[in-house]
Amino acid sequence: MAIPSPDPKYVFRGDMDCVNCILFQMTPNVENLYAGTAEGNVHIWDLNTNRELYQIKSEEDSCLNLQNLRNDTLLVQHKCGLMKIYKKRETQWTAYKFINIHCHFCRFKIFSENEIFVPVKESTVGILSLNTFSVELKLNSCNFKNLGEVMAIKPLKNEKLVLVAYEAGELILWDVRQSKVLSSLTVETCPMALDFDTTLSKGAIAGPTNNIQIFSLSVDHLLHNKNKITMTNPGTSIITIRPDAKIMAVGGWDSRIRLYSWKTLKPLAVLNQHKDTVHDISYSIERIKAYDNKFIMATAAKDGYIALWDIYN
Repeated sequence: MAIPSPDPKYVFRGDMDCVNCILFQMTPNVENLYAGTAEGNVHIWDLNTNRELYQIKSEEDSCLNLQNLRNDTLLVQHKCGLMKIYKKRETQWTAYKFINIHCHFCRFKIFSENEIFVPVKESTVGILSLNTFSVELKLNSCNFKNLGEVMAIKPLKNEKLVLVAYEAGELILWDVRQSKVLSSLTVETCPMALDFDTTLSKGAIAGPTNNIQIFSLSVDHLLHNKNKITMTNPGTSIITIRPDAKIMAVGGWDSRIRLYSWKTLKPLAVLNQHKDTVHDISYSIERIKAYDNKFIMATAAKDGYIALWDIYN
């Protein structure tokens, strides 16, 4: 049995509505947390004072994803299919490029310093160049029919491989540079959450049901079903494996964050601070001075709150 829910270290409330995505922005002199909301704005919080510094106002619709490059470039994806690229000028962000991509809720993923994976039409994933601002390569297999929309994308670090989950219930491993399918695995339809750990060569995928499907990847690049976790309530919106590959955090439609041992899949705890669907889970890549010089996990939900957790001890 999982232990009772621990208390969060802090909860950001502010005037945010539904929070869809969060991002730690860490430099030697800056410890910030960014939050993208359903109103399309980005709220920037100072982790040392727990106060909101300012907002990046937008006239676009819901903000789906935030990513940063080299600490001076911020990528913001909106539900309408518009991606905005911001450059940092002293302490403020200034928009300098607008790119139209496929209108969908699948989040883009960073592939390299100058390339990102984006969902495009007709079951296709594109590689968008941040040098030319155009899609330079497309992954589209004619060997699979009726795959439906691209639901989730997961690049495999240090390799030119990417996992792509499709609406019809197919998980495909691509060799990116050769635009070649290496293997595929049938999963439940409408998979919405996906993560993979290259250390143990296994991953997790889930969607509207109460099951989390665990799969593995062999050295010859074949995908295999490995295990299944059955939860009390249906609906998974986000799965993240902690960077040290010790814990898997699962955010649900029932407002819970479930923590599992990634090695044994044993349930460890259920975090119940949120009051609505959990939309994002993120980990600080550096220790945060204001929080006892520890690594911190942040969770964001439809209730408009962001909770900070110490799950490293």
